[in-house]
Amino acid sequence: MLTAGDSAVVDTTTCITWETNSFFEFKVPARQENYIIRGSLDGYEDGFLDYNLRHIARNNHFELPRLLLKKKQNVYKEVGLDGVVVTGTKVKISYRGDTIVYNASAFNLPEGSMLDGLIRQMPGAELKDNGDVYINGRKVDYLMLNGKAFFKGKNKVMLENLPYFTVQNIKVYDKSTKQSELLGFDVEKKDYVMDVYLKAEYNRGFLGNAETGVGTDNRYMARLFSLYYDDHSRVSIFGNTNNVNENRKPGGDGEWRPSDTPTGLVKTNMTGIHLSTEDQDKRWEENLDATLSWSDTDEESRTVSESFASNGNIFSNSWSANSQKDFRFDARNSFGLQRIGLYSGFSINYSNGHRDTQYKDSTMRDVLINQMQNLSYNRYRTLDLKGQLSWIKKFYWGDYVSLNMNGSLERQKPNEQFTMRETRFEQEGNRDHRHYYADTHHQSDEYQVVGCYMFQLPYNWTVGPQISFSQQRQELHNSNYRLDWLANVPANAPLNFLPSTREALQQVLDASNSDSQTKHIRNLKPSISVSHMTDQGYLGIELPLNIKNERMHFTDEVYDTVVTRTHTTFEPSVTYSHWGRNFRILSYVVKVSQPDFASLMPVDDTTNPLATHVNNPSLKSSINHQLEGNASWTTDSLNRTVSGGFSFSLNQRAWGTRTMYDPNTGAYTYVPDNINGNWTASLNGSFQQPVDRKRRLTFSEGVSAAYDHSVDFPIIYNDMTYADAERSTVHNIILSNHLRLAYQIDKLSVSLIGSIDYRLSTSSREDFQRINAFDFNYGLKLNYTIPWINMGVATDITMFSRRGYYSDLMNDDHLVWNAALTRSLLKNRLTLKMTAFDLLHQLSNTQYSVNAQGRTETWNNSISRYVMLSITYKLTRKQKN
Repeated sequence: MLTAGDSAVVDTTTCITWETNSFFEFKVPARQENYIIRGSLDGYEDGFLDYNLRHIARNNHFELPRLLLKKKQNVYKEVGLDGVVVTGTKVKISYRGDTIVYNASAFNLPEGSMLDGLIRQMPGAELKDNGDVYINGRKVDYLMLNGKAFFKGKNKVMLENLPYFTVQNIKVYDKSTKQSELLGFDVEKKDYVMDVYLKAEYNRGFLGNAETGVGTDNRYMARLFSLYYDDHSRVSIFGNTNNVNENRKPGGDGEWRPSDTPTGLVKTNMTGIHLSTEDQDKRWEENLDATLSWSDTDEESRTVSESFASNGNIFSNSWSANSQKDFRFDARNSFGLQRIGLYSGFSINYSNGHRDTQYKDSTMRDVLINQMQNLSYNRYRTLDLKGQLSWIKKFYWGDYVSLNMNGSLERQKPNEQFTMRETRFEQEGNRDHRHYYADTHHQSDEYQVVGCYMFQLPYNWTVGPQISFSQQRQELHNSNYRLDWLANVPANAPLNFLPSTREALQQVLDASNSDSQTKHIRNLKPSISVSHMTDQGYLGIELPLNIKNERMHFTDEVYDTVVTRTHTTFEPSVTYSHWGRNFRILSYVVKVSQPDFASLMPVDDTTNPLATHVNNPSLKSSINHQLEGNASWTTDSLNRTVSGGFSFSLNQRAWGTRTMYDPNTGAYTYVPDNINGNWTASLNGSFQQPVDRKRRLTFSEGVSAAYDHSVDFPIIYNDMTYADAERSTVHNIILSNHLRLAYQIDKLSVSLIGSIDYRLSTSSREDFQRINAFDFNYGLKLNYTIPWINMGVATDITMFSRRGYYSDLMNDDHLVWNAALTRSLLKNRLTLKMTAFDLLHQLSNTQYSVNAQGRTETWNNSISRYVMLSITYKLTRKQKN
C-alpha cells in the first residue's frame, strides 16, 4: 500500500514473486511528493519505507529501495486432517503471467537422468546436440540456475551434469539485461532465458553426484558433480571423462537419425568450477567460471563428389583420417558494483595441441586422371586475453550515459604444419613430390571505446547517439619452405624433419608462396538508436555508419608495399518483440562483409599442384539482407500452443568461385568473384495440444518448408571462356513434417513418432540429374518404472529410410534400437544402470548435399554399438537454518 504525506491512500498493488525475489509497481501522479510504502504478508511483520519523490523531469520510472519483511515467530501450527485424501493429476506445463513453468515432477525419467533428459521431454522444447535450447521455435539465449547465470554460453555443462532429481521446476521468460537492471527500467531488448529452480532441500546445503561405467569395445565413462548453495553464494565443481562422445539418451526425444550421429571417436576429459557470490543487499556481485579440458579425436571420412562442368561433369573420390590431441583452458570472471553502475570482466582462453592427417584423392572422367596422397602434421598454441570495463549512470532528470572499454590480445605461436604430398598424373605419366614446412604464426592487439547518451522521452521512447572507436594491429607471417629442395636429405626422413640451421632453412624458402602482413585497422562507428519499451514489448531501431580505415604493409617475393583502403558501410537493423507466452518477434538486419585486405593483392597460391588459388583484386563486398519472424499463441482452456515463423535471406554480390579445370592433369584453378541471385526462404510451424480431458495423451506436429536458390559459376575447361558458359543455378525445395503422439500415466510414458523430409533439386542445366528424394522414419519410445521391483526401463526403436537419391548407397533402411535398465538401491542414493547403444548395429553417418557447384556424399566414422554398465551415487547434506 502506498500513502501520501497527508495519509491518503494513493495506490495498492500485489507483488509478483519469483522464488526468493519480489517486485511491485505503483502508479503515481507526476509531481513531487513524500510517500510511505507499507508491505504486508501473512506470516511476516509489516514493513514501512519512506520515499521522497523529487526531480520528475523526463523520468518515466523510479526504482524503489528494497523492502525486507521480518518473519513472525510460531505462525504455523500442525493441523490434523484425519480421513482426508487428496488426489490429482500433475500438470506438466502452466503459465504464471508471461512465464512458462514446467513441473519437473510431472515427467517420467529413468533414475540417473540429467537435466538434458528432462528438457527433451518438455512440451514445445527442442534440444540440439550442441546444447542450444528452443522453446516453441524460439531460441533460449542462456541457462540460469535459481535466478543466476551458470556457465553462461556453455549450456552443456549444466545440461549434462545437473541431476534431474534436484530440479523442482523450469521457468522460461524474458529477463531484463544487466544494463536495464542497473538503470531500474528496460532500455534494450530482453534476454530469453531458461531458469532452472532446485527443490527446497537443495537450495541450502551440499549436493554430490557421481557416476562411473564400463562397456564393451573398451567404452568407459565417469563424471562427478558437486554443488554448495546458500542464499547468496554458490560453488559448483564438475568433472567428466568418457570415450563415447554421445549425449543422447535412450527413451528421450533426441534425434537418432543415422546422418546426425556424432562423427569420429572422441575421448574427452574435462573439469571445471563455478563460483557466484554477492552481499546481502546485492550491492556487489562476483562470478567466476573456469574449465580445463583434454580431448583425443580420431576421425575418418570418405567422400564421393560430382562437380558440374560445362563440357562434362568431373568425379572425385577421397579418403581422410585425422588424429588430434588438444588441451584447453577457459576462464571468465566478472565483478560488479551495483550502486555506482560499474562492472568489469576478464577472460582467458588457452589451447595447445597437434593434429596428424592422412588424405588420399583421385579424379576421373571417362578414365582416371590423377591420384594424390597427402601426409601432414600440425601443431599450434593459442592465447587469447580479453578485458572489459563498463560504467552506466542515470541522471536525476531521466537521461543516462554509458561508457564501455574493451581490450584484447591474441597470440598464435607456434602455428606450423609439415606436409608431404605425392601427386601422380596418370594421363601424362609423371609425378610431383613436395615436402612443405609452413610457419603461419600471427598476433593481434585491439582496444575499443564505446560511449552513448540516451534521452528519455515521453511515452517510454528513448533516443540517443552512440559512437565507438576501435584500433587493431595484426601481424601475420605466412612462410612456406620446400624441404624436398634440401640436399642430402635421408630417404627415411620423418615428416616433421627440419634442417639443423636457420640458414639452411632459409635457402629453401618458397618465396612465391610466402608473404608477411602487418595491418593497422581503425574503425569509427557513429550510430543513432531509437527504442520504445512497454511492459509487453520492445521496438528497437539501430542506424549505424561504419567507417573503416585499413593500412597494410605487404611483403612477398614481388611486392614490398604499403597499401590503404577506406570503406563506409550502412548496416541498419530493426527489431520488434512482444514478450510473454504469446510472443511475437520480427527483425530485419543488413550485414556487409568486406573481403580480407590481403586477398585483394595480385598474388597466387600454388602450394598444391592440383589446386591453384588466384586472388581477385576486383572482388567487392557482399551484402546480406536477413528478415525473420516468429510467433506463438497459447490457449489456457485447451492447453494448446501454436507457433510459427519465417525467414528470408538475400545475398547481393555473394562470393562465388570461378573454376577452371585442366582435363589432362585434373588440376583446378580457383578465382573468387561476385555473383548475384543467391537467396533462401523458409516457413515453419508447430502445434501441440492434449487430446483427452485428463491431459494424458498429447499430440504435437511440426511442419516446415524451405527453398534455396543457389547460383554459382560453372566449372569450365582450359579451352573455354566464361562467356561461353551460363551461370549454374540449382533449385532446392525441402519439405518436412514431424508427428508425435505421447501418452503418460503415473510411471509409464509412451510416444509414437514419425516424420518425413522431402527434397527436390532441379536445374536448367542439361547435364543435371534431377533429385526427388525422401527421408522418413517411424518408431516408438518408452519409459516405464516397474513398481514391484522398482526397475526403470527406457527404450526407443525407430526405422530410418531414404529413397530417391542419385546414389544407390543412399537409398537404404536403418532400424535403430537402444535400451536402458535402471535399478535404485539404498533409498535411491545408489543407482545401477545398463545401457545398450545401437543394438542392431545400424547407425552410420552419411550426408548428402547439392548446390550450384555439384553434389557431394560424405561418410564419417562414428561410434559403434556397445553395452555399458554404470553405477551412480548421490549424496545430499542440508544446511541448518
